[in-house]
Amino acid sequence: MRTEARFAVGSRSGPRSTIWKAWVHGDDAYIASRMFGSDMKVSIHASGECQWSATGTWVQREPNTKNAERHVHRWRVAQPAGNEALLVFRVEIPMSELRPLPEPNDKKKVWWVGGTPPESTVRFLFYLTRPNETDPAPHSSLQTKHLFSLRLRSSRWLVVLVEIISLSAGDIAAVRKQVIAQAKSRGLAAPAPEHRVSVFIQPPAEGGAHGLLELCLI
Repeated sequence: MRTEARFAVGSRSGPRSTIWKAWVHGDDAYIASRMFGSDMKVSIHASGECQWSATGTWVQREPNTKNAERHVHRWRVAQPAGNEALLVFRVEIPMSELRPLPEPNDKKKVWWVGGTPPESTVRFLFYLTRPNETDPAPHSSLQTKHLFSLRLRSSRWLVVLVEIISLSAGDIAAVRKQVIAQAKSRGLAAPAPEHRVSVFIQPPAEGGAHGLLELCLI
């Protein structure tokens, strides 16, 4: 039974995003990007408690940091009701942020999403379902495509869908400018072409889920 899966936008040998990973352990689910190394991850716990935080590995390397101080943002999600799946997180990667990168050194399977318009954004949607003995993922449609599903110990499933949306180029540029300004205010070096960030985003006003937006700083 699969307990983890990797996904990215672009292609192994062409322009691409970083490679992301989703995995389940017991009744909890996790999401991280290779850009984080072993430092940061999103945790979605069976209790409904969720957090975007530094990992225990990071805390061990920072002698003056307490474990309770490692959380960047904490929130809570409800339990799925009836037969409805619950949207618990999203990862958004604009096509404008793809860059030529070295091919991954390992041969682990990656679910690549490509061939989308250059002005579009790929959104990965993470749903939790009620217990089900078989994968309850819906069939792909014109709006969404089923990418993969991971089964939790409780027989709930983390189902990942993909949809193509349109984010304003002006909004993306504004977020990039803000991140660069914050970095400079903290005395960090000027960004280089290889520098990427993930910006934590709140649910939209009309409802939805928390998420991360991947950006290049140049």
